[in-house]
Amino acid sequence: MDNILKQKTIALFFGGRSPEHEVSINSAKTLYPILKNLFNKVLLIYVSIDGIFYLIDKNNDFNFDLNYIVKYETSSHRELSFIPNKGIMYNNNLLYLDLAFIAIHGNEGEDGKLQGLLDIVNIKYTGCNSTSSGLCMYKDLCQQIVKNNNIKTIDTIVLTRKERQPSLEEAQKKLSKNLFIKSETTGSSIGATPLINPTKNEYNTAIYEAFQLSERVLIQPLLENILEVEVAILEKENEVIASNVGVVIKDKMDETLTYERKYGKVNTATIDPNFPLDDDISSKVKNNAIKIFKTLNLSGFSRIDSFLYKDEVIFNEVNTIPGLTSNSHYPILINSIGISLEKAIYEICMRALW
Repeated sequence: MDNILKQKTIALFFGGRSPEHEVSINSAKTLYPILKNLFNKVLLIYVSIDGIFYLIDKNNDFNFDLNYIVKYETSSHRELSFIPNKGIMYNNNLLYLDLAFIAIHGNEGEDGKLQGLLDIVNIKYTGCNSTSSGLCMYKDLCQQIVKNNNIKTIDTIVLTRKERQPSLEEAQKKLSKNLFIKSETTGSSIGATPLINPTKNEYNTAIYEAFQLSERVLIQPLLENILEVEVAILEKENEVIASNVGVVIKDKMDETLTYERKYGKVNTATIDPNFPLDDDISSKVKNNAIKIFKTLNLSGFSRIDSFLYKDEVIFNEVNTIPGLTSNSHYPILINSIGISLEKAIYEICMRALW
């Protein structure tokens, strides 16, 4: 690795107002030592659960424990201000930084809003631009573009608050007896409810709960006997690289991947990048992932998630800022092709500085 980054200052943004607040903190905990090794200086910018931006200026002894962070930032006056076309202000002084590394997952980190804010204050950042980020967060809009590029997507009914909600019978007739209901703009495992032969009350309750997290709700068929597969994408110089295809491994392979299965301390789901798949299927999953990355004008890195159902590859969603914790899927996937997380972070940062 060359030493161009050693002349630069980077700000690591973490926390945020989404339900993935703690996951973001854990991602930052993994990223911090990597960035310290790559850059001359690393600034820590924490976004509290109520959306306030704080500068953490005691880097050397900083503790990424959530309780410590809350105590630290609430006992300090380290709020930041964003000044259009100038940058970020702290105590009436302009913070000098060359790049922002966005490690905030979900709303207001992964949906283009923070990217747009950084655009306005003229600060470069890692990952996708505001438009592509927002598009991927609105899952049905993303699916429509992917579908128009001849990649199979899952059948979906889109609900809004203003339009009449289809009855349970109508949804089942159009999709399947068993249904999957999720909020459109949260992670696939947040605000999501699998419904097996549901009652009307279960159906209505799932929709109500999903609407608490998003302005639109998606109803999809709950497919049986599927494999959930993921591909890590890394943009390296002028090349888009796909990892091995990883299969999500759960205690019961036919159960839905929940937030607890992703991030819990027991019975968690894991990713197997060496799972035996048919070569043609594996190639199709990888080629689809690269095509989706390019079609949606994504940048830096992403994780593309799909389903294997019978002999079909069905696109599910894009994670433009996938988890980067010690047990997250992206680091495991990208390492399956001989690229360490440290090398991937270097490439992501170099791409963002172009």
